[in-house]
Amino acid sequence: DRDVTGVQTCALPIYQNLLMTSHYFIVPTSPDYFSVMAIDSLASFLPTWGKWARRAQTMPLLQDASYPFPQVVPRLLGTIIQKYRPRSGAPAAAFQKWVNEVNDAVEERLVSALQPLNMMLSRPTYKAAGVTGNLCLAQIAEFNSLIALSQQHQTPVFALSPGQLHQQGVVLEQTRKSRDEFRKVISSLADKVIALAS
Repeated sequence: DRDVTGVQTCALPIYQNLLMTSHYFIVPTSPDYFSVMAIDSLASFLPTWGKWARRAQTMPLLQDASYPFPQVVPRLLGTIIQKYRPRSGAPAAAFQKWVNEVNDAVEERLVSALQPLNMMLSRPTYKAAGVTGNLCLAQIAEFNSLIALSQQHQTPVFALSPGQLHQQGVVLEQTRKSRDEFRKVISSLADKVIALAS
């Protein structure tokens, strides 16, 4: 359905409305071909959504509604790369190739699509928060059994107690190391998000 302006008034995708009425957004990715394709898709349709939102902000129908369309511009805080197998504290070689591809797609295509629409923060703002040129906020490795234990005990991975880990000896020490690494990564991610959104 369309109103007299030609703008769709029904069946607008809920995710489009949610994103375009947000102040900030983060793009979750995995180190694989499909995430690179998804970054390219975002670079294509986010500018279209941005133009639609600017029109929506001026329409009396939407401004006089019970919940007026807000006067905000969503800005990209960065990406998160997750679900990869680590080797010596870094992604294994097969995953690193796709980590690089995702980062390149963000820097070369997504950033250049969003900058003209003011959907980016300033470079000094990213730098002050410790976010590098490729805008990756965090790399979160696959933590295998920790996720299952987290769900079983309804406890965040980083807060699992030794009793909840159900392990002993060397296996317990290795799992504790993984848990503590997860805590470090999540804490760093939270600090960056708070700094960028302040």
